[in-house]
Amino acid sequence: MEMNMTNLLWFFAVILLAGGNGLGGFFGGNRPPAGPPPATQQDLTNAINNQTLQNELNALGISTANNNYETSRLITEQNMQMQAQNNTNSINLMQQFNAIMQQLAAQNASLSQQIQALGYQMSACCCELKTQNLENRLVDKTAEAAALQAKLDNREQTQTILNNLGRFVAWAGSGSLAAGASS
Repeated sequence: MEMNMTNLLWFFAVILLAGGNGLGGFFGGNRPPAGPPPATQQDLTNAINNQTLQNELNALGISTANNNYETSRLITEQNMQMQAQNNTNSINLMQQFNAIMQQLAAQNASLSQQIQALGYQMSACCCELKTQNLENRLVDKTAEAAALQAKLDNREQTQTILNNLGRFVAWAGSGSLAAGASS
């Protein structure tokens, strides 16, 4: 059987008249499609309570998020303040350390100058001590030379006296004076 355009239009017209709901009306007549039962007062109350609970949960979530954000912001701000204070403290400590190092360097330079001056003083003192020691030795040697010269002079004088006396005294071979020399 061959369907032409007219037959096809009659077919759709029968379906529309018979069902009212397209194919559903063709199988079930003119009744509306099956759906949920109508809402009761309890269903509406439950829906309102559910919506209120969801709204409160959303508000609580937003409040929690806001609190978390504010807490995070405060913590970040506090960390930044602490970091800034740490940086300031570190800079102050470095400046104090540098000042102390400069003072130590100045004291070290002063101490080095004092040690150098003390070295010159010790060197001068040492030279003075050596000079004094040499002078003392010279005085001692001069006194010793004078004493030796005095002994030598005394010996020469004694020898001269003995030589001069020897003309007057004759010595006997026995070691006694000669007879004529006693008077």
